[in-house]
Formats: sequence, C-alpha cells, structure tokens
Amino acid sequence: MKKVFLVLVLSIFTSSAAYGGMDLSKHIGFSLWGGGVTSVSGNYDANHNLSDVVRMYGFPAAELKYVIIDKVALGVNGGYIYQPFKDEKTREFYPEQKDITPALNVTFVSLIGTFNFGPLIKSENNMFNPFATLGVGMYSWYFAKNERTDKLPAPADSTQDFKASSWGINFGAGVEYFATQKFSVFGRINYHLVMMKDKEKFGEDFANQGFLTFGAGVTLYLFTGSK
Repeated sequence: MKKVFLVLVLSIFTSSAAYGGMDLSKHIGFSLWGGGVTSVSGNYDANHNLSDVVRMYGFPAAELKYVIIDKVALGVNGGYIYQPFKDEKTREFYPEQKDITPALNVTFVSLIGTFNFGPLIKSENNMFNPFATLGVGMYSWYFAKNERTDKLPAPADSTQDFKASSWGINFGAGVEYFATQKFSVFGRINYHLVMMKDKEKFGEDFANQGFLTFGAGVTLYLFTGSK
C-alpha cells in the first residue's frame, strides 16, 4: 500500500506543469481545505477576551471560483469554525453543571476575490502562484451548551439564546503549487472580522470578534489547458 501511494505522489509531481506557461482565464476551480482556527481579538465579557475562553481548534472549508483573467478570480467560500471552551473556563462559568461541553459554532459563506501573483513572475518554469484574498460574507454563529446542541443564554439576558447572524469581512494570503495543469496544492492564512457586537442582545462587553484560520488544501481546475 505504501508503495502504491509513493508511486501516485511521484507521478503527480514528475508531471508538474509550469504555472508561468499557463493561462487559467475563464477556468473554474474547486478547492477543499482545512486546518486550525484561533481567536485573536474581541472581548467575551468585561473580564475575558474570547481567546481566554475558547481554545484553538479546527475547521473545514470549500471554495468555488471562476478565474476571470489570469490574475483575478471571483468565488464563493464557505466553512465551519468550531472552538470548544477551555476546561478551566467551563468549570469557572458553570460550576454547578458537570456534564456540559460548551463551544462556539460558526458557519460562514462569503463572496471572495483573489489576486494571483503567479502571472507576474517572469519564468516559464515557475510552478508557484502566490495569491491574496479579500471577501465579505455572512457568519451564522451560536454558543452551545453541549458542543452543537442546547444554546447557551446570552450574558446580558438569561432568557435569550447566545446566537446571531452577523456580517463579516476576511482577508488573507497564500501560496499555490501546481503539481499538474489541473491540480494544485496550497497553504493559506485568513483573518476574519465578524461584527458580533450587539449591545441590546449581548450587553456592553461582548465585542466584534476576530478569528485567524490557517491550513492547507487542494484545488481542481475544470476545463484547464495551456493556450
């Protein structure tokens, strides 16, 4: 089995396509990626940042994009962020409840633009495409009492669920490596600023939140070919 896997990997990379000799204009790309997510900005309450409360965890994401010209693509990006509470914060906030496992759940869909720097690299043998992204979208989120069930009450009002749908922006960068003309692998990092603050629902202290997602993935290009 290991030999078969090694042969497949070698066959992909020995048939590598030079990105510098390709024009991906008017092609469609479908990407799957995942990795880690961490909270980097925003208050949970008067005494804690959100990063004090939830721990670094993981996320999956997918993207469908259309390459308008070789340097610019427009697409739809969606994903799911999951961040469980730190054990010590669960005990601190809910000392009387022994069987709960609180977590923040976020599902997002955004319209995203990508600028490709690969065409600017003047080398026929270049197989790398550095890129930058900018997007805007909707983030549906809630704090759950048990991972993904039983919504937690909002801090400012114990009768109201701690959930909402909020607009957000995201931006980031990455590097794509073309193993073949139709297949690439990439690493990327994105910052998400989600407008979660709502004084009436969640009180004065709960703020807009910032998340950092980072990871790796693959892209399959449809109708791809050198012109």
